[in-house]
Amino acid sequence: MTKNSRFPDPRLSVKNNINKLYDLYLKSERSRLSNNAGAYLKAVIVFPNSYEVGMSNLGFLRAYELINLSGIMSCDRAFLQDDLSKGVISLETRQRLISYDFIFFSLSYENDFANILSILSAEKIPFLSKDRDTSFPLIMAGGVIAFLNPEPVAPIFDLMFVGEAEAIFPDFFKNIENKNKYEIIESAVDVGGIYAPSGYNFIYEKNTPNVLSKIKNLSGFPRRIKRKWADEKNVFSSSAIITEFSELSNINMIEIERGCKRGCRFCSAGFIYLPLRESKTEEVLKTISALNEDERAGFVGLGTMDSGNINEIMQFSLDSKKRFSLSSIRFDCLDENNLGLIKETGIKTITMGIETGSPKLKKLINKDISNENIINAVKNIIKMDIINIKLYFMFGLPYEKKEDMDETINLIKTIRQEFVSASKINKRIGMLTASFSPFVPKAWTPLQWENFEDLTTLRKKSNYLNDNLKRLPNLNIIINPLNEAFTEAFFARGSRINSNILIHAFTKKISIKKAVRSENYNIADFIRKFGAEEILPWDIIDQGVTKKYLLEEYKKSVNFKLTPQCFEGCKRCGVCR
Repeated sequence: MTKNSRFPDPRLSVKNNINKLYDLYLKSERSRLSNNAGAYLKAVIVFPNSYEVGMSNLGFLRAYELINLSGIMSCDRAFLQDDLSKGVISLETRQRLISYDFIFFSLSYENDFANILSILSAEKIPFLSKDRDTSFPLIMAGGVIAFLNPEPVAPIFDLMFVGEAEAIFPDFFKNIENKNKYEIIESAVDVGGIYAPSGYNFIYEKNTPNVLSKIKNLSGFPRRIKRKWADEKNVFSSSAIITEFSELSNINMIEIERGCKRGCRFCSAGFIYLPLRESKTEEVLKTISALNEDERAGFVGLGTMDSGNINEIMQFSLDSKKRFSLSSIRFDCLDENNLGLIKETGIKTITMGIETGSPKLKKLINKDISNENIINAVKNIIKMDIINIKLYFMFGLPYEKKEDMDETINLIKTIRQEFVSASKINKRIGMLTASFSPFVPKAWTPLQWENFEDLTTLRKKSNYLNDNLKRLPNLNIIINPLNEAFTEAFFARGSRINSNILIHAFTKKISIKKAVRSENYNIADFIRKFGAEEILPWDIIDQGVTKKYLLEEYKKSVNFKLTPQCFEGCKRCGVCR
């Protein structure tokens, strides 16, 4: 790509506290990478949130690592800064973003979309790809948002990576050499897993402007973009950089597996990361062995305890005197053996997703673990002297009635009683935490056609939960902000219309709700149910999972029927064709 000469040797004069903060961050980092400073092409990867959040994101760190290993470009990092008045600078070299040849955004959260605009605005970069000429860097995006539903931010980016970086980057890096910006975009159609949003027109119904009538690909662009994923040989990743200043302080995130076999109908990650692939045990053990004394292994995966090698990995960690932590655990994976291993490492908190206490709704979401088994698991955890338990629940699920909420409330009360009784035996009482989040329907799940419940109803439900649980001792109740859930839902199933509203809200400094109204839309149209035959904004992507299968699962969910998890030779969903 032609070198960007807008700023020949750009260094930003910023307030000393920003430079000092960045110096502190760099000093704290232990990295296995060397920045390819001699490379002709310069890239920066941006996480549109704080350093602490970004450095706890394994996908962001993996992409940063792969770009620096490309051989043709060096890559710095940048984050959302508290002070944007003088632009955005990179962590490593303090260069302005506008000075780079390539800007990669790592997108993980819908609620970060406004931060993308804040960063571009601070650098005086036009928001829309169509408004930027060759004097601007090539601006791209990857991460889970790019292959879940990219449309609410798609017009911002020149290119988007649809799938896993290990599978896409090698061909992309081969394709960009000796090409200018427009040539790279035009030739992206020849690289699998790359989406050029400018090559597509989204046409809406005249009388119902938030309903798609057609997605039209321009000449030379494929009808749909096929997601690419890494094979088992390339699936392993771990933290390229470890720091005490991440949210996961001094933890090396080690990927145990990618994908999930469970098929929970609300979980987008469980579908878009199919097929299930386990990391090679020898690579995991090698990474554990290399940990420093002040570092911990953080075992990462959608179903970490489902891994066939997890007990071996935990035992190796203990034998090697290496501390570890675990992501959320399923109750039906806990047995006396692995609980004993968890106890030995000194873990004092276990986190588990229950979602609901209603047997009916458990069938709807395809996560049918009996309340009796959940209560028994809590007893066993406390017996092992693991004194803190965090439980995650949802409310606002489809077909949720008052009696369903009462079943969840009663389950929590029973768990609390058992928690206190078992803790008294050990003469140590910790804290039981129940965290509630509103259900947000996500693309590429069987519940993608369902609506997000209106905020008035959710507030009533939130108050009902709080009133029935808040006064119980040894129980901490957390109800996540409803407005944040609304923003997430607004973008999670949004289209390019949502992009216009996002920009309007940002430029006018008003809320999303006000921007919707000022653009003459009805808020209900953005959180409504979708029709089964309706064109969905994310239909531009071929995820591998077929729409036919998702519809079959949706019909089973509303009839409260269960589906068994993936099995050897399973070809139901279309990924393993």
